Amino acid sequence: MNLKQISFGLTLLAAAAGFVAAYYWYRSSKVPTNPTWITEPGEELNSQAGWIAGMMQASAEAARLNAVAAMWTGISVVLAVLSSIAAAF
Repeated sequence: MNLKQISFGLTLLAAAAGFVAAYYWYRSSKVPTNPTWITEPGEELNSQAGWIAGMMQASAEAARLNAVAAMWTGISVVLAVLSSIAAAF
């Protein structure tokens, strides 16, 4: 295997990692907000509390997905740099 083939392989891996990151960022933007209550309570404060708790859960899930996407973006960047280095030689 020569460096040109290694560079090409690293480029493909970088692109794949970039697509994985994009997938996780897309998923993070589609996290639904659902209230935590099963049936809506009659009191307004209890209803609002359920929605607030649901928003906090959705926010935590979106943050988790964003962290995974950021990790995959970092992997993609490292692979792209290695591909460029291999292509330079």
